Amino acid sequence: MPRILLRSARDPFDVIEAADPRAWGIGFYGTNVGNLLFADSTHRLLSVPGTEIVPNLFAHERRAFTADEVAATNDEYDHFVVPLANALRPEFTRPLTRLTTFIEQISIPTTIVGIGAQLSLEELDTAPDDELAALHRRFMNSVLERSAKVGVRGEITAAYLRRLGYGDEHVEIIGCPSIYLNGPDVRVRDERSAPIATDDPVAVSMSPLTSPWFETYVDAFADRHPRMTYVGQTHHDFAMLQWGRHRQPEMGIDRDHRLYFEDRTRMFLDAGSWMRFLATQRFAFGTRIHGNVAAVLAGTPAMVIAHDSRVLELCDYHGLPYTMLDSITPETTVDELYQAADYTGFHNRLAEGWKRLTAFLDNAGLANVAQPGQMSAAYDDALAALDPAAPVVTLRGSGDDALRRIEDRINALKIATEHAENAAKRREKELAKKVAASSKSQTKRIAALESTTRKQQARIERQASRLDRQRALIQDLRTDLARHQEQAGLRSFLRQLRRRLRRSA
Repeated sequence: MPRILLRSARDPFDVIEAADPRAWGIGFYGTNVGNLLFADSTHRLLSVPGTEIVPNLFAHERRAFTADEVAATNDEYDHFVVPLANALRPEFTRPLTRLTTFIEQISIPTTIVGIGAQLSLEELDTAPDDELAALHRRFMNSVLERSAKVGVRGEITAAYLRRLGYGDEHVEIIGCPSIYLNGPDVRVRDERSAPIATDDPVAVSMSPLTSPWFETYVDAFADRHPRMTYVGQTHHDFAMLQWGRHRQPEMGIDRDHRLYFEDRTRMFLDAGSWMRFLATQRFAFGTRIHGNVAAVLAGTPAMVIAHDSRVLELCDYHGLPYTMLDSITPETTVDELYQAADYTGFHNRLAEGWKRLTAFLDNAGLANVAQPGQMSAAYDDALAALDPAAPVVTLRGSGDDALRRIEDRINALKIATEHAENAAKRREKELAKKVAASSKSQTKRIAALESTTRKQQARIERQASRLDRQRALIQDLRTDLARHQEQAGLRSFLRQLRRRLRRSA
């Protein structure tokens, strides 16, 4: 049975609730639950009978790995499949360096699915930073030694890689696999004949980089639409909702924002619950590409507010409706965005995009659900049978619901405390073991050093004794030499005296 190691935050069948320690800090999903969509989609694409898929839990980019892990990967897996998002960016340097190092050391085929460059709109034609470009070349070279091509998100990423020296023979544009989480038959509702009403439920997403500008407009939209909900995606959103922690001002919605204290903020920890919520919304919009993709997968029309290359190229490739961030004004209405959300182009491109994506997998030697006789029915049935994770909600509410939320947080804090105490005890035991092992090792080392010192001291004493004997011998030789020289001088004098006497006679 082929075994695939998949770069993924978690197994799709592992339901993780907000009270689970794996969701805390930089959670199991990384820093953005949008990672779940393209990873889960790739998991489903490859979930055919006879193939086992094992998520790597982001292990090879979160920490250093050992030679034993590399050897185990080569021995136990047949392929390393790496779905990525906007990994070609400065902020992803450390994880990408670790991931590149891991790829360089393994010997199995490695396939990159949907990597993208993140550039500001002003940087599209500029030369990349030398140090960053060197890392990106190193990454590309390591992958191309193990696969024929690298699958990229769109033309902007392909153009960036061309500037680094990688042409069409190295790169295949395949978009983002998240679009095909439910297969190629995605249908988005078109109800634009009825304008967005004031009391219609709408969802908004927002990126930290756009919050200083976009938040101004979100406030205006919130005034006009009392059922508008902010759907957070990051670990900062999670900390604000779960623990009531303030966010940094540049991060957008915080605990003092009206969308928080009016209980109009939510976050979802799996794709299923996220899409179920968005299916109840009339419309979704915002700067988060996967926040809008989740709505599309739920059949809800969405308008992407584009602000950088990663968003722009996916919209262009997949035909997702978008408008530029700088086109939004205080007078812009949600209905104007809604009426502009035409999904004709998106629907028309689905079949061709699916064909390109699955052909790329075919060429990489990966069995997938698009191949004749292959299907993901067992995967879909097992996933449908799960109870999705509950949404992460604010501490605001009313009546029994408010009390229940507080009780949930108290219980979560208890779990957190127990988790921290257990973790501290484990660390204490591990440290005690390390100290004991180190002490034992140091004792052995000291004994060995003492033994070595004694041997060296004895050797030095022997050498000193030998040196003393050599010095005495040298002195004796000098004395003998002086005596011989004195005798030689006397004999020479006598010879000279005899010669003179003979001449005088």
